[in-house]
Amino acid sequence: MYPATMLTVGAFSRASGLPVSALRYYDAAGLLRPAHVDSATGYRWYAPDQVERGRLVARMRQTGMPVADICRVITSDPVTARRVVDAHQRRLEAELATASAHLADVRELLAATTSLTVDDDALRAALRAVRHAVSEDAGWPALRGVLFDVDDVGLRLVATDRHHMAVAGVPVADVSGRAARVIVPVAVVDAFLDRAKTARVDMSLAAHRITLGGLDGAPIDALYPDYQALLAAHGSWPGDARPVAVGVTVPAPDLLERVLRSDVGSGPNGQRRGDLVLISLDPAEVRVGEAPGTVAFDREFLADAVRSFGDADLLLTVGERDAMRLAAVHGPDAVVLLMPVRRDAA
Repeated sequence: MYPATMLTVGAFSRASGLPVSALRYYDAAGLLRPAHVDSATGYRWYAPDQVERGRLVARMRQTGMPVADICRVITSDPVTARRVVDAHQRRLEAELATASAHLADVRELLAATTSLTVDDDALRAALRAVRHAVSEDAGWPALRGVLFDVDDVGLRLVATDRHHMAVAGVPVADVSGRAARVIVPVAVVDAFLDRAKTARVDMSLAAHRITLGGLDGAPIDALYPDYQALLAAHGSWPGDARPVAVGVTVPAPDLLERVLRSDVGSGPNGQRRGDLVLISLDPAEVRVGEAPGTVAFDREFLADAVRSFGDADLLLTVGERDAMRLAAVHGPDAVVLLMPVRRDAA
């Protein structure tokens, strides 16, 4: 039986601010041994006058002081202990100065502006090719705009709402600055599309400011999903696609007409499913409607995707998890990935 004033490990942990796992470590290191250990149960008990030392250890550990130095502070005379603490503070101040210098360099790099010039018609065509995939979900701010991705290859525009994704390439005439990924708000995109055409468009992309022609705005402060990994999983970029199991070529206007007039009928409980369209591919044709091996897609998403290609001939392929990939056979670099819909969820 121990005095009521003795503290269990849990009570001492709460009083000192040291986690139980740390108390075990400090016990083994000889830094903070319990006042008593029950030989039968192994329970550890701490005396009330150990709380102050525990709090002192906790404060030093919060500064990142090594355990060996903490031991010297605890066991040395006051003068030596003070010297150990002062030396640790000098190390911290030197590390902070170094880190601050590195962060200043980082901020300078982030403040750099990437400038480029593109053909107005090409930019408008690419924006229209991806605009339909911009999300309206306020819960995903990164998706409420178009990603402008500039690298040594050129400019790619990306939009997705997590159900479908559109990517379009834009030829670049002149580029200066570093590679950049900036999310341009959809309001800026729409404002640009409403402006009168010019021959060339000068744009600049930076962390806190964008210009698009004569338009100024602030980019969306968020991280965009890794669209390149998704492209790679479903055939990558036009001209760089890996072999796929099934691919069918069809004129975009013909496919659009069939998508709009198709009807999947009723579900098992009689509910209407007119917002879905069933698609199946074989080596010879695209089948729209009930057929073996069909996959359901959102009609509006699919129609918007097909419209974005205009009169081009489309190559349709099926990738992972029955996702459909649409790309122009001849024409601008553009890809749309469309996720399937569970038919029993419609």
